[in-house]
Parts: sequence; structure tokens; C-alpha cells
Amino acid sequence: MSLKILDEDIKNKKLHGIYLLYGTEKYDVENYVEKMKKCFTNLEAGVNFFVLDKTSIDTLADICDSVSFFGLEKLVVIKNTGLKFNKEVFENINNPELVIIITEESVDKRTTEYKYLTKKAVCVEFNKLNEKDATFFVKRMLNMYKINATDEIAKYLVSVCTEDKQILINEFRKIVAYLGEGTTLTKDVIDKICSKTLDAKIFDLMDSIMTKKKMEAISLLEDMLAQGTYIGMITSMMFKQIKQIYAIKLMEKKIKDQGINVDIAKELGIHPFAFSKLKSASCLYTLEHLENLMLEFDKYDEASKTGKVDIVLGLKTIILKM
Repeated sequence: MSLKILDEDIKNKKLHGIYLLYGTEKYDVENYVEKMKKCFTNLEAGVNFFVLDKTSIDTLADICDSVSFFGLEKLVVIKNTGLKFNKEVFENINNPELVIIITEESVDKRTTEYKYLTKKAVCVEFNKLNEKDATFFVKRMLNMYKINATDEIAKYLVSVCTEDKQILINEFRKIVAYLGEGTTLTKDVIDKICSKTLDAKIFDLMDSIMTKKKMEAISLLEDMLAQGTYIGMITSMMFKQIKQIYAIKLMEKKIKDQGINVDIAKELGIHPFAFSKLKSASCLYTLEHLENLMLEFDKYDEASKTGKVDIVLGLKTIILKM
């Protein structure tokens, strides 16, 4: 309902009062702030347009009371203060053409400031898309650029590039520049030109290991290191995936032995896409093999911390053993 009010205010160019825009999807928050700025006929920074943060929030009262050369029209954007403001300032606002936009990456809904704003302001929460909505967003954007893609390819793009809208839009631009209109997006194109998340890169590395392409795995590791990825993070994420595969196999054994029906992904708190890849990988290992691998990682961790083994060479040795 609040988003509908905000959209109507922007459509009619009739902003008024206070707006709270918050959430983890920064693209939507920033995009709406830009839309709202366009509702003003003439904004001049420091004259009738002000951006405040926690270091300058104390000037809010003076800014609200001041008169600009452009008359009453004034916009104040308050960014990431943790809702630390003097609410009496809002109570004493006499200018009907003063608009205040408060943006936060997250808010504590238990605070008195938030509860106050729910009564005083138009509050809109923008959170990151889930996998289903992100896939729909990808399909819609690709259609706008007249690029064909199956649902599976759209889902794959989301899985390797994250569900963050701004990142996805950046990837669209690369895809359009590479393919051009009227073409078809494929997995090979995504793998070739898109910037994958570290999670996705680790999956590629583990895929190479599990399909016995050891030298390809070594090459992927070297690429990540060349791009500045900290080897401790790579090691940690590889170990995490091995532990997850082990947990999946244990859960499958428990289900088989006890004859129970359990959603393993939900029970273990693993993302559905990640689970599908880990589940496939679990078929390639026995519980004993996984236990030995985890023991190898423990030994490597201790040896690398005490300087008994070169951290890069040690990890390459584990990869070749896997």
C-alpha cells in the first residue's frame, strides 16, 4: 500500500511530508530517490537541496527553518543515520513544500523512531529479490533488449551473478554489448563474459574437481588468486561445500535408515540452487572419502598457520588428492 502511495505521488509530482525508504535492495532505494528528485522544478545543492548523514544530521533543524532563494520548495535527503534524529524537528515543520526522504539499508523496527515514522511518514521497504522474482526480472530485462533466453538460462544467470538488481543490470549491459539484439543468451556466453560471485567461482572449482578435471581446477584456482581473491576465503568456502556435501549424505542415510520424509535443503538451510549442485556432487563421494578430505583440510589449516606448508602449494596438493 505504501509503495502504491509513493508511486502515485511521483506520478502526480505531488510529494509532501516525510518518506522512509529502506531495505537491502539499494538499487530500488536509490532509483526512487532519483525519481522523487525529478518532481522538483529546480534543485540546487546547498540552497534548496541537502544531503545529510550521521555526521551532519544535527543541522536538520536549521535547514528546515531556513528560507532559500527558490521560495518554499526544498528537499532534504537523510542517509544511513540509523534513524538517529530529533523527532521534534519533524513536529515543528511549517513549510508545506518541504520534503524529507530518509534512506536506510536496514532499520530496527523495535525503535521508537521507526514506530514514529510509521505514523508520520510514507514507509516503503525494498528487499533483495528472491530467486523466482530475480529470474522473472532477468527475463523481463532480456526481453526489453530483445535477447532470447530460456527460463533455465535466466535462472543460471541469477545463480552465478547474485540477485542484486544493480549487478544484474550491469551484466545485462555487457551481454547486450557482446551479443546485440535479436540473439540468444547461452550458458557459454554467461561463463565467458559475466562477473561471477565468489560462491559461483568456488562451485566451478569444485565441479572441476568432482569431474576429475584436476588441472582445470588448478587453473581456476590460479585465476582467482590472480584476481586478488584471498586464499583463506577460497579454502574456507571449499571446506564449507565439502561439509555441506557430507551433511547431505548423512541426512540421506538417516532418511533411508529411518524411513522419514525430510526436505534436506530446508533442514540444512542450503539455498535451493546450491543444494541441487551439492546433491549431484554427493553421488561422487563416500562418507569415508569426505571425512578424509575434511581431515586433510584440518591438517592443512594447522600446517599453513605454523608455516610448515606453503598456503598455495598446500591447497593445490589437496585439490590433486580430491
